[in-house]
Amino acid sequence: MIKLVRQRLSSELESSLVRLTQELAGTPIAERIEHADRMWDRKTVRRDIYRPVKDELETMAPGLDCCMYCGNHMADTVDHFVPKSRCALRTFFWPNLFLACSTCNSRFKRDQHRNDGLIGSLLVDPTRDDPIEHLDLQLESGHYRAVEGSKKGQWTIDVCGLNEGRRPRAREGAWRSLGGDLKGWARARDEGQPDDMRFHLWRMRDQPFADVCYAALHKAVSDNADAIFVDTDPHVLALLRDEELRALLLL
Repeated sequence: MIKLVRQRLSSELESSLVRLTQELAGTPIAERIEHADRMWDRKTVRRDIYRPVKDELETMAPGLDCCMYCGNHMADTVDHFVPKSRCALRTFFWPNLFLACSTCNSRFKRDQHRNDGLIGSLLVDPTRDDPIEHLDLQLESGHYRAVEGSKKGQWTIDVCGLNEGRRPRAREGAWRSLGGDLKGWARARDEGQPDDMRFHLWRMRDQPFADVCYAALHKAVSDNADAIFVDTDPHVLALLRDEELRALLLL
């Protein structure tokens, strides 16, 4: 999971979302959830709201339209961070909308939700929280583990199925590919080949599970980097610390 910046919507799209929320607010409380579901499925909403919102989320997403939860590149749905069934009034609330893969949206996360005991969610919100403070990605294995003491981290791993199925294996593969692209980029820089530099940069930034690249960049400058990368090619670690490359890769 990668820290993301929530973009501002156009005034027209923002106004449309507000109008839909006002319609929901005028619905009797007992009927709001069902009405929210019907509104979400309206043809006009799918055409004039859903598609533009999804376009905006895709520009925010890590990698090439990757899921904002697991990092998979098959993100194809707009998900409600706080499910409609838990708070219908957030159905058209821009900060509550995320780009997700159908696996996270329909199989793992679904309508699961817990409050953090204060005023927020127990699920890591990458547009408000820094995932690095709650989730620790093990580069060699591709598995996530919760940062010590972080209930948000463990809940997010469990609810989003971050370590389920082939996801760890895919991240492990992304880590191996990253090393090759780092070296390819450096070689192209040494040989004065800007097209090859751009190619390797594109692969690193737009690959599925771009959270691997983000985690590696963070770990490379951490206090215990030498221990983390003890079995890694020293050239790879040096490139992860290269100021020019970091400026190009950090999201």
